[in-house]
Amino acid sequence: MNKNGPILIIEDDMDDQQFIQSAYQKLNYTNELVFLDSGEEAIQYIMDMKKIPFLIISDLNMPKINGIELRARVRENEAANIKCVPYIILSTTVAKNFIDDAYSIGIQGYFKKPIPQNELMAILKNIIEYWRISYSPGMYL
Repeated sequence: MNKNGPILIIEDDMDDQQFIQSAYQKLNYTNELVFLDSGEEAIQYIMDMKKIPFLIISDLNMPKINGIELRARVRENEAANIKCVPYIILSTTVAKNFIDDAYSIGIQGYFKKPIPQNELMAILKNIIEYWRISYSPGMYL
């Protein structure tokens, strides 16, 4: 796990991108945020990336390729080499079938997009802090 790598935010809504950017900046983390507007753009970025990301935070509801389908495609692709990168869903949609589907393909977290910025900041902080202290294959004492 590259704890200094970028955090990929896959979000098709520009207002949500700005909202996430603003909340993240107030937390004062140093990881670069990389915004990708669609599942297709995310697949291309992941195939061409130079640095392994620290986290992938994806919206669920996107045109053509939703967040769950994107996770499945990325996970199937050996060339992507990001199997240990935590993949998180951050969505306004919280329904049993989506949550069950998400976890069945290896998503490590499913969070509801909050409206108040302080709630989004708390969610982002908890996600980042959890993965900063977590161990993954290749990271041993």
